[in-house]
Amino acid sequence: MSANPSRSSQLSHSTQNLLKSYKSRLQEDIRVMHDNFNEIIKSAKINADEKQLVQKELQGHFDIYQMKVRAANIVRAGESLQKLISDLKTFVILNDFPSINEQLNQQNLTLKTNGDLLLQKLMEMRDQFSIALIDLENEYYNSIRVPRPVTKDDDQSISLG
Repeated sequence: MSANPSRSSQLSHSTQNLLKSYKSRLQEDIRVMHDNFNEIIKSAKINADEKQLVQKELQGHFDIYQMKVRAANIVRAGESLQKLISDLKTFVILNDFPSINEQLNQQNLTLKTNGDLLLQKLMEMRDQFSIALIDLENEYYNSIRVPRPVTKDDDQSISLG
């Protein structure tokens, strides 16, 4: 179950025991399936030396019953293997911290890169708006009509008017 020695040294003692139990369950279930399949094949053989009809009939019923029991054992071992697969998936999901950390680091890097790009675009927009605002302010202030200074003659014409 453990891929390399450095990884197995990093695993805790309880995790190593759990992996060993998974491995032994796997080997046991496969052995049970193999043994029962071999017994079904053995019981399917026809012996030509049997002479009595009653004994053949009893042996046939016994063989059929034995095949059903062996087939049920194979099914039970298969269900146990499915449960083992489910347990292994749960184990990987809960205990595979290095790959989870790697995935999180990759996602953080991607988000940081996106954030830096957005910040750079915002800075460029700010600079463009600043330049445009300066141009607009210059245009506005240059377009305002400058009032001429008020003179004495203008004061008298306003009062006469």
